[in-house]
Amino acid sequence: MAESITLQRVNEAERIPSLDILRGIAILFILFMNIPWMGGFSGPPVWDFRFPTWTSADWWTTLIVESGFGGTQRGLLELLFGAGIMIMARKAMTPDGPVAVADLHYRRNLWLIVFGLANAFLLMWAGDILLVYGIAAVFLFPFRRMGPKGQLGFAALILGAMLYFNMANYSEATQERARVTALADSAAAGKVLSAEDRKAVEAQQKADRGRALMPMDNPDKAKALTAGLEARRGGFVSYWKAQTEGWMFLMSNVFFYIEGEILATMLIGMALYQWGILQGRAKRQTHLLLLIAGYGIGLALRGSMWAERLQFHPGPLWQRQYEDFARLLVTLGHLSLVHLALGTAAGRKLLAPFAAAGKIPLTIYLFTSFLMMWVIFAPWGFGMFGKWGQAQLVAVAAIVVALELVAANLWVQRFANGPMEWLWKSLAYEQRQPFRRPATVGAAPLPAE
Repeated sequence: MAESITLQRVNEAERIPSLDILRGIAILFILFMNIPWMGGFSGPPVWDFRFPTWTSADWWTTLIVESGFGGTQRGLLELLFGAGIMIMARKAMTPDGPVAVADLHYRRNLWLIVFGLANAFLLMWAGDILLVYGIAAVFLFPFRRMGPKGQLGFAALILGAMLYFNMANYSEATQERARVTALADSAAAGKVLSAEDRKAVEAQQKADRGRALMPMDNPDKAKALTAGLEARRGGFVSYWKAQTEGWMFLMSNVFFYIEGEILATMLIGMALYQWGILQGRAKRQTHLLLLIAGYGIGLALRGSMWAERLQFHPGPLWQRQYEDFARLLVTLGHLSLVHLALGTAAGRKLLAPFAAAGKIPLTIYLFTSFLMMWVIFAPWGFGMFGKWGQAQLVAVAAIVVALELVAANLWVQRFANGPMEWLWKSLAYEQRQPFRRPATVGAAPLPAE
């Protein structure tokens, strides 16, 4: 009996609507950031937005999406994930809290890791977030009893280490560019350079010319484009290999950096939940301050960085040193904007439909991967990989988001869980969970997200 009380789930009446709405917005809108990589070469092996078209609409779409939304929907999910840890661990907040709650926490997140691997290798979405979220959550359970200031302190340590890393990289890159530029000036003045120095000058000049050229005019990028298109327009094996190579690139090159960002943001989410800010219980002035600071500083940094980056000029960008803080600030701006909107009748009416999507986020996320990677962009589907520019890709994302929002609202009217939520929770609780919604809603216990 004690075990069942320990694992008592959050029922429908106890759900926090604002968290469902935030989660719904984040899980749907993340497609706007993912689709340029899902259907084009903004990711490996080319890392260029300008294929196959680069119109004024493509430029503005990229600027707005990357500076205003890039990484922020992931940030909202990380804040909510941190809050979810606090909610799930509510029965284990004392030193001798029930072990069963810890078991549930670890089972949930170990299964989430499995879902992430399936998303990467079966659904073939290289930008999967489930694996890294599950790994991060495994380490965060001991922080549940820490006060919000302590949680923010640990988050600050992680972000500080990331800032130091970024600043060191920027300083090194700036010094190297200045050194090589001076060598090039000396060579132009008639000084004979060593073989090593000539090689450095030639490499920098080649990189600068290549950055300015359109992808198909850059021999290296053109070669990668051709190979990438052939792989993604061939058979299953070549398509699967190309997609999973992108995932392997991320895991081998930026895994620890990504985990640092996730751990810090989840810890901040845990703190904001304890203060009531994440749920919208803070004063209106608090959300106004977060909105002004988040958008005022964050958008200024990100907007200026992307405006420069999209000119494809040589040289490191100074704003990239503060990219993690800028992303977090804009994320907090989005959070506060939603809560300020929910404080008005019109805002509540406008945002209410997103709560349905927030109740079935895993289903929406994995279905979107399937739709994109197996239907729209796969060679055996519509075969649209590499055929749409940035503006067209975002327009497709908007259509998909609208349709998924409608489908989510129709689904939750009849079903207690999404298909993947049902599977995940049944595995985590080691007990079959309700699937169809009972005839009388209100007393039926539903698992916390």
